[in-house]
Amino acid sequence: MKRMNDLVPLSEVFDILHGNKFDLNKMERCSAEEGVTFVGRSSAKGGIVGFVKRLVDIEPYTAGLITVALGGSALSSFVQPWPFYTAQNIDVLRPRVEMSLDVKMFYCLCVEANRFRYSTFGREANRTLRTLLVPNRDSVPPWVKGAAEKAVSGLIRDLKAVI
Repeated sequence: MKRMNDLVPLSEVFDILHGNKFDLNKMERCSAEEGVTFVGRSSAKGGIVGFVKRLVDIEPYTAGLITVALGGSALSSFVQPWPFYTAQNIDVLRPRVEMSLDVKMFYCLCVEANRFRYSTFGREANRTLRTLLVPNRDSVPPWVKGAAEKAVSGLIRDLKAVI
């Protein structure tokens, strides 16, 4: 049986990369259709604070990676659905092994569960994110796998019943 107390440092599950550290006010804004997602330290809208023109010499991070706000809304964590650039004080988590969306979302919740340890204008997660304890890959509860698919199927079923 899997035990939830099998905790490891976050850095054993993910490669932890520093974000781009861009300033949105120095970027050229554009529409979502013609631009790249810009992720900030917000806890709203998946951390997405706008869209900017793609830079010629800097590739955006790939879709499917996790962003973590180190300050502002500390430890707000989201799986990014589109390629993106980041503001300052954002780290990017890249799974060390292939991981489903459900499992990535589970780890976002695990990271956010440590939010109480940090505060705006106080202790930020810059130095300690790597050492946050999270369940190891073998300790992810079985109900996590397929949870998003079940939720979407239920929502579709409920919407069909209303229509």
